[in-house]
Amino acid sequence: MSVSNDPNNKAVIVVSSSLEKGPAANRAACLATGLVGGKPEMIGTELKTKDGQIILGFTQIPIPILTCKPDQSLLEMADKAKSLDCKVYLFLTRAQGMRSYEEYRESVAGTNYADLDVDGIAMYGPNKAVNSVTGSLPMLR
Repeated sequence: MSVSNDPNNKAVIVVSSSLEKGPAANRAACLATGLVGGKPEMIGTELKTKDGQIILGFTQIPIPILTCKPDQSLLEMADKAKSLDCKVYLFLTRAQGMRSYEEYRESVAGTNYADLDVDGIAMYGPNKAVNSVTGSLPMLR
């Protein structure tokens, strides 16, 4: 069954409400690459115009971008989603200033999980599970 026809699964990105629009959009874009990297079947096939031009495919399912409430912990939200069998991706605040992925990897390796500076998450999993974690969150505006 293709992802686009599976009403039992859902993808969502949640960013910190403290982020400006530019950094929030950057986090959403980065997290979306993780989502489709982990679920390549989310990407649709190439499209062809009447005159033969190729348009590359992109996600077949909507990916809402939500913001958490100021008092909500994105790390706790991620943990809840994982406990409900969702695939979860984290974006850490520190990534914004890193010069390389290797530098980022080393920084994460030197940090305990509970101390991660999460300001964006993406999740993909059962519709009911994703809704139970994100159902009351507002859309990014």
